[in-house]
Order: sequence, then structure tokens, then C-alpha cells
Amino acid sequence: MTDREDTESLYTELTDPEWPITRAQPRSFFRAPLCDDLDSLDAEVAFLGVPFDQGTFGRPGARFGPDAVRDWPRVYSYEDPKGQQRQAEGYFDIDSRDELLRGITMADCGNVTIVPSEVIRNFRKLTQATEKIVERGAFPVVVGGDHAITFPVVRGLSKFGPLNVVHFDAHMDYTHETQGVLYTHGSPIRRCRELDFVDHITSLGIRSARRKPYEESQRDGSLIISTRRFKELGPQGVVDLIPSGENLYITFDIDVMDPSQAPGTGTPEVGGLYYEDARDCLTALVERDNLVAFDMVEVAPPYDSSEITTQLAAKLIIDVLSTKFPSRPAEQQQEA
Repeated sequence: MTDREDTESLYTELTDPEWPITRAQPRSFFRAPLCDDLDSLDAEVAFLGVPFDQGTFGRPGARFGPDAVRDWPRVYSYEDPKGQQRQAEGYFDIDSRDELLRGITMADCGNVTIVPSEVIRNFRKLTQATEKIVERGAFPVVVGGDHAITFPVVRGLSKFGPLNVVHFDAHMDYTHETQGVLYTHGSPIRRCRELDFVDHITSLGIRSARRKPYEESQRDGSLIISTRRFKELGPQGVVDLIPSGENLYITFDIDVMDPSQAPGTGTPEVGGLYYEDARDCLTALVERDNLVAFDMVEVAPPYDSSEITTQLAAKLIIDVLSTKFPSRPAEQQQEA
């Protein structure tokens, strides 16, 4: 055989008839299928992006968070990750020795269309989108955006009242107003407290607070666990202190993490949680209570280093989902 024939033979052998030469994939959360009409949503998990940072006091940039998470498919790819021409194959977890999220259907519902300077109008649209997702029987995963978005999301979950809220954050976010403005990323937990169907609120990982919001949160019955106390108790000890209710909402501000783990955020605070702390607390909460929705906020890619903040946010989302939605048996996935 000549060198040319040998090269041509090698080229032919390397061509895989079951793997296309080109492949068009959506830019979506975890490469889930796109859904551009909420009235036709048909999935167990619905991702919603909120490119909003009009509630930010200091460094903006969280508006770029949703698309940054979309561009991180290495954590998990819903769309045929192993080339077997199937969706929702799951991803292999070495500890469980099984695929997580196998057979769980997901959809990316796109971004809320943000109007410049119209905070109230943007919040109304976010509440309506949340209500539609819930009406369709899907589990909302909302990716921000600054922390102001949590209030309009929770407002759209009234059907789940009484609703407990667990709030991971370096900051209280319990300020009543700032220069007469009620809707900022410093006030969403205070606004949630004012909703009549919200029951108990717990804030975890707090390490930067002012006296007045702290005292007002205590007056209103909130449980505050500082970062130091969190580390003394450990994740399970923290969960044991949190009141259990009928339904649960988790809001996760990425700045609860130590800046060495998550530098890409507008208001980092030294001395935060580490990945295993956050993951173990999240999964214990989801195993114990009925989680009805979840948000991930304050990822600000302009300040990220080597995209580690985005990777961490994406991994924590998958940790929550794989705990909430156990994998279906492999034979059921094969039949599908």
C-alpha cells in the first residue's frame, strides 16, 4: 500500500457515520431545547434568564450572567452528550456510579425582555413568566441578573403558599429603601417578607451587615446564620436549624461563596463558603423539603477569573436539579 492509499484509508476509518460532520446546537442552558412560547412549554425543568442589573448599587455586569452560564456546557450537556442520538442521557457521577438527571426533560425559555429604566415593568414581566412556567407544571430555574430579581420571581409563586425562603448570601438584602427606592439588590428579601404567602425566611452565609436591617430582620422573625456560625455547625447542622415548611424556595447569591471560589461578582466579601459547604447544605435542604423553584444570581462575568465563577454557578444548579429529580431507570430511557 502506498503512503497516499494508507492516508486515505486512515481518513475513511476515522469518519464516524453516526456522528455528523456538522452539528447545529442551541445556545441554551446546558444545551437544553429552546422553548420560545411559554404556553407550549412541556418539560419538567424550565430555565429562565434575567439579564438585569438595574438594581445594582456598585459594579454592574450581572446582566451578562445568564448567557455566561449558557456558554458553560462542560458541566452537563442535555443534548446528546455521548453521541448516541438521544436527549437527557444524564452525566456520569463517580460517587453514585450512575448517570445523574437521566431522562429528566428540560427547556430553555430564553430571557425576559428587559426594558431600560423600567424596573417595575421588567419585574411585572418576570412575575408573569414565572406564573406561566408554574402553570405548565415545570420547575423554574431562574438565572440572573442581580439579586433584585428574586422578589418578582417569588411573587409569581403564590400558589405554593405558605412558602419558606432560604437565602444564601454574604449580605442581608433586607434594607427597606435606598434614597426612596424600594426595588434594589439590597432589598429583595425585605420585599419577599411583605408577601402574605411567604412564611419563614432564613439567611445563610451572612458576613456583611448593618445594624438597622439586621435588627429589623430579627423583629420580623428571620433566622440569620453567619458564615462563621455556618462553618461551626457544618452543612447538616445548619439544615437542622432551618424550619421545615410545606414548600421551599432557594435563592442563591454567588457572593455567599469565598472570592477565591467565585471572584466574578459585583460585591465580593472575604471569608465566604466553599463549594462542598454550599453543595452539601443545598442538597440536604432539597432532600428534606419540597423545593418549588430556585434562583442563581449575581454572577458577573466581567470580573470573573478563568470562568471559575460561571463554572461554580452551573455546577451548583446541576447539584440542586440532580437532587430534586432522581434519574429514571436506564431501561426507561432506552425505550424513550
